[in-house]
This record gives sequence, C-alpha cells and structure tokens, in this order.
Amino acid sequence: MTSTLIPVLEELKEFKKLNVIDVGSARGSFMMELRRVYDNNIFSIAIDPIDHGIGGEYSKFYNACVDNVEKPIKVEFFKNSKDDQASSLFSTEGENMGEIDVFNLNDIIKDEIPTETIHFIKIDAEGKDLHIVKSLKDDTLSRIVYIAIECTQTSPRFEEEFGKGDCIDYFESIGFDMHYCHDTNNGTNISDVVFKNRSLS
Repeated sequence: MTSTLIPVLEELKEFKKLNVIDVGSARGSFMMELRRVYDNNIFSIAIDPIDHGIGGEYSKFYNACVDNVEKPIKVEFFKNSKDDQASSLFSTEGENMGEIDVFNLNDIIKDEIPTETIHFIKIDAEGKDLHIVKSLKDDTLSRIVYIAIECTQTSPRFEEEFGKGDCIDYFESIGFDMHYCHDTNNGTNISDVVFKNRSLS
C-alpha cells in the first residue's frame, strides 16, 4: 500500500505538524515514505502485533491490534505463512500465534491525540480495515483529514471482509469522499483507497 499513497502524502506538506496513525505498520515502510516527503514534526502511533523492530521509528508503538470492540479483549492472531506483513485477526493458513490484545482505536486516540487534528490514518489490517473505521466515533471522525484503507476490488478474501463498493458507500455516509484510488494489477484483487473528510476540504 505504501508506495501508492505518495500522491496524497505530498498534499500533507501544507501542514506544519502532522498527527499520523499507522494501523498495520509491519516493517514501517509507511513511516519511511512519509519522512521522505515530510521530514519533521511528525507524531505517529503505530499499531502492529508482530515486532519487526520498528518501534523506535514512531512516537508511540503498540504491539496490539485494533478492531470494532467495545472494550479491550484478547483474540487469536494468525501469522501469514508467506508474508508476515499480511498477518491477520482472520484465520489464514499460517501459524496461530495465540491470543493478543485488541483495543478500540477511539480509546488510543483519546489517550494520544485527544483534541488535535488527525491528518492521516493509514489502515492496512488484512480484512479488518472497514471494521476499524466503523468503530470511530463522530467526534473522532470530525478531526480526521484523510483515511487510507486497503480493500478487495471484487470478492472478499474473508467472510467478514468488505469490498471496495461497500467501503465507498460507507465513507460517503460518514462525510468522506473518495480522494484517490489505486487498483493493483498484480493478481491480488486489492485496492488502496484514500478518503478525504469533505468538511475539512
């Protein structure tokens, strides 16, 4: 997803300070790309249950997952056997890593960025992207400028995953317009989509 976000990252240069949340940070490639475009005053929260040794790249790092949960819970987490950047709360063919902590993203935002503008949230949660967006409260959404998600172009990979059409419809219903879309053509059936808050445009 990261390389396809560069056109939108360029737009962030207008801000003097960035509050950024990276859900599904994996190897930290999003932060590295962000710093190439914008090299100072970045506050980031990274959330990833697999330690890739990148915690020091972020202002705050949570070795946990987020999902649409009412309170913190423990849930089984599955490591993808082919690519540990594609591990998920959904069952895959990979190793069951046991139970991990799962939080509601609103609670983390309340602790870390309680009132300021959130300039960019990148979500790459292997099928849980829209679930996480649906957990965000109105007073949180009103402060977010951009949200980037990954979704399937057509058929979902998992039973509870949402396709691109469903994602676009939901974002429109909460006041976000599709701002940028990259449909991969490498056989993965994945789209990277960036939405922009129309009230902050």
